[in-house]
Amino acid sequence: MDKLRAALTSLVAGIAVTLLKIVAWSQSFSVAVLADAVHSAVDLLAVTITYLAVKASLKPPDREHPYGHHKAETLGGIGGSLAVMASGAFISYEAVMKLIHWEPFAPTALGIAIVALAIVIDFNRVLVLRRFRGVSRALEADALHFSTDLASSSAILAVLIFGAFSAVYAPNLLMQWGPLIDASIAFAITIYFVKLSMELLRASVVELLDYAPPDIVERTKAKAGSVAGVQSVRAVKVRKSGSVYHADVTITVDENLTVKEAHEIADKVEKTLREVLGGEVTVHVEPHKPTAKPVEKTPPSSASRSPPEPSEPPSRSPQ
Repeated sequence: MDKLRAALTSLVAGIAVTLLKIVAWSQSFSVAVLADAVHSAVDLLAVTITYLAVKASLKPPDREHPYGHHKAETLGGIGGSLAVMASGAFISYEAVMKLIHWEPFAPTALGIAIVALAIVIDFNRVLVLRRFRGVSRALEADALHFSTDLASSSAILAVLIFGAFSAVYAPNLLMQWGPLIDASIAFAITIYFVKLSMELLRASVVELLDYAPPDIVERTKAKAGSVAGVQSVRAVKVRKSGSVYHADVTITVDENLTVKEAHEIADKVEKTLREVLGGEVTVHVEPHKPTAKPVEKTPPSSASRSPPEPSEPPSRSPQ
């Protein structure tokens, strides 16, 4: 499955999950279920952004974008992170209002079944999106969002089952502790979402700042140096753009080679690095001039030294 099809599949699944959770909230009026429904709705917006970002990133390079449109995926990841943070603020407000008015929720069997179905859909969606880990920042962001959906939906399902059991066998327990448990789950979901979103936002911003991972730089240097004819690799500049890396590399070759021969070596380096990095590679060629080691002068041995000539006695002046 290609990236665009995976994004479209996630979009369709997001519509289904959001509608299911809204129905589940209308059955129970639980702020925890509302938190999950709002998060799914925001995720639906994020998935739409992701789909458009992935579609834009697949455009070939043009005159205005000679390095392609890969960073559109990174922008999609940032948009998704900010959307989740905004939903967290809304959920926190609703949870506080729930505690102030002390309104217990009313779980139903239909609401429980709907949340369980949403969990199944999200689980399959995460399996599809995790195939693109390290390939697409935007799809990786979606996989992260829906993984948190699985955790939160499972917790909410447990709360609904507890509420349904308490409503039948211990109604006073539901009235006494229901609002607090409901709001606590909503707060926990919000904190978890914001934490993960901050991590993803940081990774996306770092990528936009052209951060060069040291391991990728070393790997690029080693690959360039392994090409026949390369005497040394003097400089390596790497920057990430979506799912690919662009690189500027400076190599040295034998100074006695012709321009054509040096150009052929540079072409081999470009081809090798494009297969590894996936992006545009520019190779600069410089002549390699080995430095000659200075010859150390050893003092002559004592055996080869000539004996000193005897000095003449000083002449005396006549009296």
